[in-house]
Amino acid sequence: MKEYWMVALCLLAVVAIVCGCAAKKKQTDDISKTDDVKKKVEEPPLPSAVLGRDKEVHVHVAEEFVILADGNITTGFSWYYCGKDTVDGVELKRNDYVTKETSRIVSGAPGVFQFVFEAKKAGRHELTFEYKRPWEKDVEPTVNTIQVVVE
Repeated sequence: MKEYWMVALCLLAVVAIVCGCAAKKKQTDDISKTDDVKKKVEEPPLPSAVLGRDKEVHVHVAEEFVILADGNITTGFSWYYCGKDTVDGVELKRNDYVTKETSRIVSGAPGVFQFVFEAKKAGRHELTFEYKRPWEKDVEPTVNTIQVVVE
């Protein structure tokens, strides 16, 4: 009988140690997640404008900014920047498509086209974008422009 209690006590001690270690790991994971969120929140957002809503965006020389455009790439339509990568004072750095609902592209799910530029020279610059299916040559695309004021 004495051996039975010793085995039970040892098992109980092992369970307590395992649970304590798991709780400590979860607490450490939660702290690191909080730190990641803090880092994201502390980073200042890029100046931005939304095509079809905003008429202009104000930035400083050497500052990056983003032009956002709602769309749905799964329909074959995409937003295209109509200028060269570098246009008199503004340089296209990258463009991406991000879905709103999920981390992957789902057929029919809306998303946002993101065009990240860098302001190179002070002045007023007009950027033009087209929303179209590239294979439809006889269809007029939707065109939007936005003014970039670089100070």
